[in-house]
Amino acid sequence: MACHDRRVVLSAAILVLAMLASRNEPLRAQDANGADPVPGPLILELSSSTRAMALGGAFWAGTGANAVFHHPGLIAGEGFGGSRTMIGGAAHLALSGSRAWLGGSIAAGVSFLEYGTSAESPLALPRDAAVLIGGGHMSASEYVAALGFADELFSVDIGVAAKLVGQRLGGLGGNTVAVDLGAARSVGRVVTALTVQNLGRGLKLGRHEVPLARRVVVGAGTAGRAPVGPLDIGGAVQIARDGDGDIVPGGGLEVAWWPVQRRVFIVRIGAVRVVEGDGSPLTFGFGFEGDRIRIDYAHREYRHDDLGASSHSIGIAFR
Repeated sequence: MACHDRRVVLSAAILVLAMLASRNEPLRAQDANGADPVPGPLILELSSSTRAMALGGAFWAGTGANAVFHHPGLIAGEGFGGSRTMIGGAAHLALSGSRAWLGGSIAAGVSFLEYGTSAESPLALPRDAAVLIGGGHMSASEYVAALGFADELFSVDIGVAAKLVGQRLGGLGGNTVAVDLGAARSVGRVVTALTVQNLGRGLKLGRHEVPLARRVVVGAGTAGRAPVGPLDIGGAVQIARDGDGDIVPGGGLEVAWWPVQRRVFIVRIGAVRVVEGDGSPLTFGFGFEGDRIRIDYAHREYRHDDLGASSHSIGIAFR
């Protein structure tokens, strides 16, 4: 397919998806108290990138195929990676891979969250990560399967991701389809990105209906790290409007040292706004890059009521 024809097809597909998503307004069922339900599920607002978690939640361009969960406009390159995050007794697993396709890049990923809860209704399930540390006698799970494509159009990287979103609580289960639309552009040594996430109808479990957590995320980061004396330094920032309307800024710095060529040791530190609970706004992590592999670790503290727990994330990527 010619480059011009391919870009016309891409732009037309994105326009059609945007029109379809805008027609599918979230379901507005009310809870037992007559109030509108809080958007969910929680997995739509959790980071699937260990590196991003260490940087205050800010996604770094070029991190890997998990851009399909964060900024589809940043899908690029070829590789495979995964992460596992523990928040108290809850476990979040994410896997993704990407490759070149039709002159652009295609990526696929799956993300799965499992936790215990005392909620008796899907409307009462956690909508904040800190709540996960409370646990409970009921088993709940949430999942996302995503397929995304990105290509350059008029000097802007345009991306779209289609997602299957599901949730289960006890004997109840349901799923729905959502779409993410994103655009990214490099300006000098800075990469900027804008993404609208989770466009689509709400999630229905039995007689319960929950609107999707629609998000708008604006981010920027350095295109790689810049040498500063014996070190290489880079960073990323983002501002997200979460599903409940809260504005959550975050960002961080990454400092790398390579005593031997292609053997890079990394320290990361970041901060993110804490909307609910008494968790710490500080995040940090470490990393190692060698040849075609990268190993990452990230840490964050959460508190809910009188309970506290550390969140630990380990990620690995091959390119």
